[in-house]
Amino acid sequence: MSGFTALDGYLDRRGREEFLLLLIGAFLVWLTNSMQALLVVVFKAGGMPVPQIGILLAVFGVPVVVVTLLTGAVTARLGVLGTMRIGMALTGAAFLSMHWTAASFWPALVSRLLWGVGWGLVFSPIFTYAQSRLGSTGFVYRFGIFSTLAALPQAVGPPSAEWLLAQGGRDLFFILGAVPVLLALALTVRMRPLSKPAAAKGLALGPAFVGERPLAVASIFVSGSMFGYLTSWMAATLQAKAVPIGWFFITSTAAMVGSRVIALRGVEGRDPRKVVAFGLMMMAAGHGMVAVSGSVPPVAAGGLAFGLGYSVVYPVLSAWVSRGLAPSERAGPQAVFNTAFLIGLLWMPLPVTGIVSVFGYDAALLSLAGLGAAMAGLLAWLGFTRG
Repeated sequence: MSGFTALDGYLDRRGREEFLLLLIGAFLVWLTNSMQALLVVVFKAGGMPVPQIGILLAVFGVPVVVVTLLTGAVTARLGVLGTMRIGMALTGAAFLSMHWTAASFWPALVSRLLWGVGWGLVFSPIFTYAQSRLGSTGFVYRFGIFSTLAALPQAVGPPSAEWLLAQGGRDLFFILGAVPVLLALALTVRMRPLSKPAAAKGLALGPAFVGERPLAVASIFVSGSMFGYLTSWMAATLQAKAVPIGWFFITSTAAMVGSRVIALRGVEGRDPRKVVAFGLMMMAAGHGMVAVSGSVPPVAAGGLAFGLGYSVVYPVLSAWVSRGLAPSERAGPQAVFNTAFLIGLLWMPLPVTGIVSVFGYDAALLSLAGLGAAMAGLLAWLGFTRG
């Protein structure tokens, strides 16, 4: 064969190389970001008061959400690749700067805000660029693999950070911890920029509110809200039930990775409303099983259900939002989409904390399960009644 076409699953032969480089780069970027799980240990070791530590952990989410929403306008002017590079550079610089700022609240606050800005500039463009390198055949499967590689550092990053901290203290932790994202930045040298939108006006968010895309945005908010419980309260919930946390987290991660590698091809070309309805219902079932149980088997089953559901929701919804748009026109809708996910992920734990404090863990889990089931029901109804 003399040519390499989109039927091979990629934009072109160079696009395959760029996708594989970005696959490695995404793992490296998320590896650095996942190391913030050890910031509490660093701050405590420096004698910082707990309320100040809480502020430093929470403030990260503010610039992430705001900047992610603005990336549509930024990429219209700087390009998707240029925006992603700036975000990687700022993330690396902010992480490295904490080598000097972590011992004092106000300097550390500046570093955390800078880190949030950098992460906001990376989060949406890296997914937009990955999509642009893919052809129509196998799009959901390959994009699902990409999003899986971005999630894997959550399993290996914190242990790596713990080892760095134990071996070399704060100095080694912040210096070497910044290396992965800077290596990712270096990999972008081999990548071609995307063409800019024909007209760069305002925030370039308009297409996100056309057709059924608002439904996808609402769905990813619900998914992010349910996932946010894992990153905030799930460990405490399982400890209160005297169930080792690995029974949920390991099984859910295994289900997510396994289903994306093995089974995601099966949803290619299917009605996204029905697929996402199934995924959200499985996530809701996972929360529900944990809420009503106090033993290992139901918790493990809940982890499997949650991981299986989450594995299809994000890649299918992301593809749904981009459907019918040229790669150069996707940055704005993807910015809205990822902002909705991040609001659910980073901000929903705040009202959930109120539910936990008044009614307990199980009530919070069942509330989120109800939210997921309601969204799943709406999607299923639309999928079966509107064809």
